[in-house]
Amino acid sequence: MCPVKDRAKMPVSGVKYSGLTLIEFIVAIVVSSIIAIGTVSFIGDSAEGYQSSSNRNQLASAGRVAISRLMMELHNALPNSIRVTAAVGGDQCIEMVPVRSSTTYVNPPFRGAGGTSFDVIDFNPTQQGTAEGYAVIYPRLPSDLYDGNNGAPAGWPNFPSVGPIEAIDPLVGIVASTSADQSTITLSKNHRYDRRSPSERFFLVEDPVSFCIKGDKLYRYTNYGFFDTQTSVEELAGVCEVAAGDRCLPNYSSAPDKMLITDNIDNATDAITAFEITSQSLTRNSLVSITLNFSRDGDDVRMDHEVMSRSVP
Repeated sequence: MCPVKDRAKMPVSGVKYSGLTLIEFIVAIVVSSIIAIGTVSFIGDSAEGYQSSSNRNQLASAGRVAISRLMMELHNALPNSIRVTAAVGGDQCIEMVPVRSSTTYVNPPFRGAGGTSFDVIDFNPTQQGTAEGYAVIYPRLPSDLYDGNNGAPAGWPNFPSVGPIEAIDPLVGIVASTSADQSTITLSKNHRYDRRSPSERFFLVEDPVSFCIKGDKLYRYTNYGFFDTQTSVEELAGVCEVAAGDRCLPNYSSAPDKMLITDNIDNATDAITAFEITSQSLTRNSLVSITLNFSRDGDDVRMDHEVMSRSVP
């Protein structure tokens, strides 16, 4: 007689059982976690790289705009008028005298007691009707051009009676000459130019302009006048006050006297000198070196540029 087998323990014919063991389940979790971490890391790195690239592009774009503005004004600077202050913790100023127009002079006062008017070949385009600006002949040294603080503050600029520059009389200005194709320049006071220009060149210029790095910002200053000692100090009560006879850069909140050009500059960290100018001479043009380091959110873009400035008047 055959023994009866327990049917509950007998496998059903044709049926296979399958599943994950605990070890297989743990391995699957570990592998999935590694893949997830790698994917998240890849996405994070990509996003960070995109943000960094975007930052650098924006910094480079701002730098190009600032450099272009500086280049434009330096190219238009009066020969031998560019000067710089010493860099202090990254802060520094560069100053220049902008040229409005130039032509050939006819009969300026070079001898004796001088004079108050003379003729020049008419400007192109004409400047007749202009009642402001400064008349310059043969500028050789910045110290001669900027020597405008020789009197009371109310009289600034007050240039020496002999030199390369004098203010134009605002009541008369530049008018048509009695000679054809010429203009008459009337000066604010009696003046004698100290040297003749080899090319008989005459310059009509405007008030000086300064570009200054202050902290992380680059500003443009104008409408502050001529003074022999270059300054980087803004008008501020107790520090520099125009009313007290001090010479200062404007500290106004609106353009055009003080204008923000760009920000995010970091020249202080590495003590970078922003502006340098090679020695100038009457026979050789000079180079102005511009170095600006831009920084934001850990990204840095350093821009170096050289601009040729006219030194031959």
